[in-house]
Amino acid sequence: MNRSVPHARLVVAVVLLGAGLVAGCGASTTTEAAPESTALAPAVVDVTTVVATTGSIESALEISGTLTPLSRVGVKPKLPGAIDRMLVDIGDAVTIGQPIATIDRREIDAQADAAVAMVAVGKAGLETAEAGLANAVLEFDRARNLFDKGALPRQRLEGAQTAHRSAVAQRDLAAASLAQADAALRRAREVQRNATLTSPVTGYVVERNYDAGAIPGDLPVVVVADMRQMKLEAGVSELEAGRMRVGLKAVVAVQAKPGQAFAGQLAAIAPEVDERNRHFQIDVRVPNPNRALLSGMYATARIIEATVSDAVLVPREAVMTRDGKRIVRKILGDTVTAVAVTEGLSDGTRIQIVSGLAAGDTIMADARRPLPEGAKVRAVASR
Repeated sequence: MNRSVPHARLVVAVVLLGAGLVAGCGASTTTEAAPESTALAPAVVDVTTVVATTGSIESALEISGTLTPLSRVGVKPKLPGAIDRMLVDIGDAVTIGQPIATIDRREIDAQADAAVAMVAVGKAGLETAEAGLANAVLEFDRARNLFDKGALPRQRLEGAQTAHRSAVAQRDLAAASLAQADAALRRAREVQRNATLTSPVTGYVVERNYDAGAIPGDLPVVVVADMRQMKLEAGVSELEAGRMRVGLKAVVAVQAKPGQAFAGQLAAIAPEVDERNRHFQIDVRVPNPNRALLSGMYATARIIEATVSDAVLVPREAVMTRDGKRIVRKILGDTVTAVAVTEGLSDGTRIQIVSGLAAGDTIMADARRPLPEGAKVRAVASR
C-alpha cells in the first residue's frame, strides 16, 4: 500500500506538467499569430457597375390635363320668342353660317311687310315732291323772265320764288322720309335674319338644350365646338417657361387610347405669370381631323425641348454632387476614382455627359453608395 501511493503522485505530477507545457505552447502560438491578423489585405466590395454608352437623347417637359376644343361657342337667340324649328342635333357637323334653329317670325314678317309698304309710300311721296319742284322751277323761271321784261311785278316774282323754295323743302322732306323708311326696312330685314340662328364656327354640336316650341332661357339653344384642333392647357414654373418657345413639337397621349401617340405643337405661352400659383399658362394644340380625340379626355403632352444624337449617356443615379461639382465614380481595375463631369440633356432616366467621361468607361451604377476608406472593389455588371 505504501508503494502505490507515491506511484500515483508521480503520475499526477507528470500529467500536470504536460498540461502546463501544452498551455505554454498555446500562448506562444497566439502571440505569434497576432501580427499576421493586422496585416490582412483590404476588404473587397462588390459594386454594381454600368458602362457609358452612346445614343440619342431628348430633353422634354411633361404636362397633363384635360383636352378641350379649340373653340366652344354657345348660340343664343337675339330675339325673344318660341323656337319654331330645330335644324340640328347633338353630334351633327355644322359649318360657319349654317342655320341651326329658327324663332317664330310671324310678327317679325308682318313688321317687315309694313316696312316695305312704308318704303313704297316714301318713294311715291318723293316722286310727287320732285314733280312739284320741277313745276315750281318752271314757274320761277317764267316769272323771272317776265319781270326782267317789265311785264310782271316784283310781288309776283317773289311769290314764284317762295313757291320754288317750298317745293325744294318738300322734295328734301320726301327724300328724308324715304331714307327713314329704307332704314326701317333694313332693320326689319335684320330682325328677320336674326330669327334664324346660325353656327358661328365650323365644328360639331356638342350640346342642345331646347326643342321646337320652347322659349329659350338662360342656356344657349345649342353649343358648337370646333374640334378640328384640340388644346391642352397647363401651368408651368418660371424655370420651365424660360425653356419653352412657341413651335416646339409635342407628343400627346390619352388614357382612352393606350399605345397611340398624337403629334402636337406648343402654340402659346402666357406673357404674364398667374399671381395665384406663380405659374405661366401654356397651350399645346393637337390636330384632330378624324375626331379621334374628344373633349374632356385626360391627356399628357411631352414637349420636346432639344434632341442630341451620339451623346455619351449614363443613368441618372450614376451622377452625384460632391463639393459643388457633379461627379461620377469611375472604376479603374479594382479601385474607384471620382471624376468631375459636365452634364448636358436629361430625359429623366438618363443624363448626357458632355465632358469628363467617354463611351465605354465603367462607372458605379449608383454614385451615392458609400464605400469603406481604401476599399478595393469587384465590378458586378448591372442587369
